[in-house]
Amino acid sequence: MSTSITVRRYLDTQDVPYSVISSPVDPQGRRKGDDLGDIPASCVARAMILKDVSGSVMAVIPVTHSLNLDALNRQLHRKLRPADVDDYQSVFADCSPGVLPALGEAYGFETVIDDSLLNQDFVYVASGNDGELIRMTGQDFQALHSNAWYGNVFSQISERLKQVSRQYTASESNTLDSDTDAESVQELREQVASKENKPSVTSIRQRIERLTNLPGMPSLAQKIMQLNANPYAHADDLAKLVEKDPSLAAQIIRYAQSPFYGYQGKIASIRQAISRVLGYDMVMNIALGVAAARPFKIQLDGPIGLNAFWRHATYSATVTQSLCGLIPRQHRPQPGTAYLAGLLHNFGFLVLGHSFPEEFTKLHNAIIKEPETPIIELEQRILGVTHTEIGAWLMETWSMPSEIITVQKQHHNPDYKGAHANYVQLVILADRLLKGHDMGDAASEELPANILDSLNLSEEDITKVLDRTIENHEDLDSMVRQLVA
Repeated sequence: MSTSITVRRYLDTQDVPYSVISSPVDPQGRRKGDDLGDIPASCVARAMILKDVSGSVMAVIPVTHSLNLDALNRQLHRKLRPADVDDYQSVFADCSPGVLPALGEAYGFETVIDDSLLNQDFVYVASGNDGELIRMTGQDFQALHSNAWYGNVFSQISERLKQVSRQYTASESNTLDSDTDAESVQELREQVASKENKPSVTSIRQRIERLTNLPGMPSLAQKIMQLNANPYAHADDLAKLVEKDPSLAAQIIRYAQSPFYGYQGKIASIRQAISRVLGYDMVMNIALGVAAARPFKIQLDGPIGLNAFWRHATYSATVTQSLCGLIPRQHRPQPGTAYLAGLLHNFGFLVLGHSFPEEFTKLHNAIIKEPETPIIELEQRILGVTHTEIGAWLMETWSMPSEIITVQKQHHNPDYKGAHANYVQLVILADRLLKGHDMGDAASEELPANILDSLNLSEEDITKVLDRTIENHEDLDSMVRQLVA
């Protein structure tokens, strides 16, 4: 049997260049022979099908690793277990028996991917034909999975390789016990060499700018951006686009029904949310923010974990938008853009945790150890860059609105007076207000007098906004749970 027709059509439709090579591996990527030639084992992806009452998931990890199902279930808030072959055999009917190409979206599976595969120059996946692999660039592999979940805690190097690692480290020569698997030795050598050549943390900027391990803008976010750029687009176009994503649609309807807008009627559709409550621009920006952040999956807990990120982002966006409404009309920024700025301004934490987990862990531990030290200071000391810079680099790459890029860069700078300063100032006020409720990374709870004067706001007015936000915490906390899930 040749390469799966489903795989061929999918790659051709996505316009992804690839090559098909013979390789001594079985359908799951396990080695048959003594050598993989020039293919590093850590670059070969294998797929596993899991399921629970909510449906099936394809987990994709390197063949060198084993799956930690408990950790994966914690990340996805699922109760997944290995699916029976009968559950999915018909889906892969165009493949050799037992072959599972690690391209979940081609076969309609929700997909979760080990982050380490995104760091490779090339990735190899089963073609559908036994003993044959498809070779593509790591960047193309990543682009094919723009809607996938990512993580780094649900798989680890197998126990066999750990044992080899201990033997290899203890030896001063390149010889091991005769019982040691030759394939494992070669694989371990590749990993050791990789560690020895690993760039220092100060090269994070160069690694980001090469974009070899960052997700491209998700396809839904791209479509939203394209719609936003279309001068002839209208509410029905936006509603149809959002309604294709049931989770996103539910979040927007819930937001429209929140007490912040005081709408007493029932919102039954996105079209109604647009026309009766939120407006076109607000729905556009909520959808863009949620869609852009969705592929980035980091550890759940801790001061900059996923729970903390979305809690702060949701509250900050709400406060920022509410403050915007207090500014005199002739000087008022766009409320939808203000909301998006508040939602995404700490995006750099997602990028750091998603693509640089080791550095993220170092920063996470430092924040716990030194809670009184400003995060910007810790980042400069540990990483040589800040989350403000990291977030801005990605936003620039994605061609996001200039207001959003500016807020990424400047939201810790109360003295900023350049373009789009009003958005920066609104986010700074929101962050400092929320600091007193143990949210966010603001260096202080003090409300800068220069910002209050510039926006023509009083402390009394903005305190009322905060009080109203906290009073309605149940609705916001429900949104947070949806975003983390």
